[in-house]
Amino acid sequence: MLRRLRIYFTGFALGLIMVYVMFGNDDSRDLDIWTPSQRILEEIRNDSVLLESEEMICYQECLELSDSLLLSIWTDAEVESLNPGGKPYQYAITLETDEVAYRAIVERNEAEEQRLIKIEDKKTTTYCDCD
Repeated sequence: MLRRLRIYFTGFALGLIMVYVMFGNDDSRDLDIWTPSQRILEEIRNDSVLLESEEMICYQECLELSDSLLLSIWTDAEVESLNPGGKPYQYAITLETDEVAYRAIVERNEAEEQRLIKIEDKKTTTYCDCD
């Protein structure tokens, strides 16, 4: 009986060590890819039609968004569903830091096509007519 307990606790300790090594507080691991928000942002980043659309170019020029800031919006932002279960789906993508505050609204239809509705700067009142 003592031998079984020793083998069990040895395996348990090795498992704890492996979990610590795999999921430790290392900043080089991005484990957020499993969340629905990160999957939505990844779909947007991989959609070349959306990223090269006339609306996107118009908003980028109107709000003077650099490529790195635009990539940060599609990478580090918070995602909120505006109409859960609705058709078409609409997502509000919000990036707020000390320097900037942007909100983008993206719509996805049943054919999995995405369309940019608008991007707004929440710190200024710049109006862009990109419809």
